[in-house]
Amino acid sequence: MKTLDLITSENSDIQFKSFNFPDGQPHIKIDVSSLEGVESCKILTRLASMNDVFLALAAKNALEYAGVEQIELTVSYLMAARMDRVMTDGEPFSLKIVADILNLGGFKRVTIFDPHSDVSTALINRSTAIDNSLLVKAAVEDFSQRFPEQIALGHCLISPDSGALKKVYKVAQQLGIDDVAEFIKHRDVKTGHLSGFKTFEENFNQKTCFIVDDLCDGGGTFAGIASLLKSRNAGAVVLVVSHGIFSKGLSISGIDHIYTTDSYRTFSELPENFNVKKVIAFV
Repeated sequence: MKTLDLITSENSDIQFKSFNFPDGQPHIKIDVSSLEGVESCKILTRLASMNDVFLALAAKNALEYAGVEQIELTVSYLMAARMDRVMTDGEPFSLKIVADILNLGGFKRVTIFDPHSDVSTALINRSTAIDNSLLVKAAVEDFSQRFPEQIALGHCLISPDSGALKKVYKVAQQLGIDDVAEFIKHRDVKTGHLSGFKTFEENFNQKTCFIVDDLCDGGGTFAGIASLLKSRNAGAVVLVVSHGIFSKGLSISGIDHIYTTDSYRTFSELPENFNVKKVIAFV
């Protein structure tokens, strides 16, 4: 199956050009000569903005007019996935809005890399999720090779909150990791302010702690967890997140190493302790 890669155009099997008109409308022009004999294809995209959503639907429309009958969509990052319910009165159900728009496209199948919750696949027609187990596996293996003396002291996966616990346990089971610790955070849903963290573990005995989550925005949650981990005798604290926004920079207090993907953005000039995996390896 050929791929129309809207993330990295130079890697696309199907050649195209995309741009915005002066009024801001996204547009795409596909080289139909690269579609010769193609009856089915996959669109690979990151949906980080409504422009990305429009471009994905425009690409499908253009492919259909060119005679491609079966078109799948692979989403490296799904905008609004965190807004999977109405948080407070007066706010929208943003994920449902995005899902309703994608459903208009009528894709044969939609594959989403590590969405925030299973609400995404419940709302988006013919959709499936790819979990972050391969990313976590790659992170643990890479860290083990680089720091064998540290990993020899043991390691565990950290669930940053109760909402992530089920996903972290599933990943731990898939990777054969027995040690999982749960953290509880207190957040004001109206202001977003974090007021504290708790864990039942009293002593991590210098184990390497891999905090596993779907997304890092500003990093405040992970800084708070790292501080508590260090106070409970943790060894290295490693953050593994599928989607790296890092709106406040690539350094997070207390985090020794970071592993993420280019699902949301392209990175350059990375610090030594910052590792970016190509999302294409996991989708």
